[in-house]
Amino acid sequence: MLDKCIQKSAIETPMAAPIPENVAAQMPEQQSPNICVTAAEVISWNELDQSLRDRLISLRSTQHEFNTPFFSLGYLDSVQAARGDVDVVVMTGGNQVVGLLPFHRLGRVAVPAGRFLNDGHNVIADPRTQLDWMWMLKQCKLKSFDFHALLGSHYGMRETSVIGSTQSFKADLGTSSVDFLSTLESDHVTIRRQEQKTRKMEREIGPVTMELDCRDPNLLAQAIQWKRSQYQRTNILDLFTPDWTRSLMHVLHEQAPVQLDATPTRGLLSVLRAGDQVVALHYGMIESGLLHYWFPAYDPEFARYSPGTALFKSIVRSSTEAGIHCIDMGYGEQPYKKKQTDTITMVSHGCVSTSNYYRAWRRATHTATKVIKQIPMKESIKQVVRRVYPSAGISKLT
Repeated sequence: MLDKCIQKSAIETPMAAPIPENVAAQMPEQQSPNICVTAAEVISWNELDQSLRDRLISLRSTQHEFNTPFFSLGYLDSVQAARGDVDVVVMTGGNQVVGLLPFHRLGRVAVPAGRFLNDGHNVIADPRTQLDWMWMLKQCKLKSFDFHALLGSHYGMRETSVIGSTQSFKADLGTSSVDFLSTLESDHVTIRRQEQKTRKMEREIGPVTMELDCRDPNLLAQAIQWKRSQYQRTNILDLFTPDWTRSLMHVLHEQAPVQLDATPTRGLLSVLRAGDQVVALHYGMIESGLLHYWFPAYDPEFARYSPGTALFKSIVRSSTEAGIHCIDMGYGEQPYKKKQTDTITMVSHGCVSTSNYYRAWRRATHTATKVIKQIPMKESIKQVVRRVYPSAGISKLT
């Protein structure tokens, strides 16, 4: 590994005369030198001193894919507060820190900080970084790094490590979220017709209002409960079964209510009311004007009005004025995401492992899951399995 990272000695030369602009414009750009990882060690998140925290911020800025709050100190600090078991691989090269990988250790397997609540993860490093993954895992006494939503550079990862990819959706609101919403309405009839349902809700229940940044912890608890009920109705794993997942929501929500276009990451709870009745809620993360749309929920009693869509439209309509420039829906190919966004990217899932057996097992598991999803009676089967084993798949959150 180190043979790949031999650096040439710098040779001092006399200062050359400036190159004319017309000549410089025709010269090819010089290739930036690679950044080599030559040492790696694991420390606990609590051991991260201010210099390492500053370095994480600096390295995060080198890739635009890392703009999502999941790479932020605020999110990672909150996961540590909720779980207490975040570790980080500190990678160095050339006498400086060149990469950081926050993770949880499950035996000898490293998994993203925040488990399957984490919609974007990777080594936080400059994209030019050269990393021998097998060497790094051995240095850290790890067998594998498992990922389900890898963003940014693969840092020389073997092609066999990526088992598959999934679409991820984002709404880039531009300079006017009102104009963005008008485009959505012209492109999608369900978005356009929502105004009719909203007006009907006003006539039958009361005036419809939206509170973008609600600080009421009781309503956050309500949002979590509605989401848990939705998981049960649709036979989906309840992400809020473990105590730490609910704790994480509250830790993020308790952060100081700074402006929405400010840097600190915090939870954002939005509420849609019809008269005095709360009909829909959304809980997400906001940082520097990028809102990660995380957990939308609504009262099933008012489902005929599509209050979730009404809340989304209200959030978009007020976004530019509030300082929100982008709404990230994350990965997962649910139909509503395609109607509410304009930008599609891809995230990768798979594992980097020193064990051929473990890598083969992960690939076989993925293949079996794909086959099951294609079975015509999959919904009926899923309903039976969820009733018999309500915690099936809970290992994704441990």
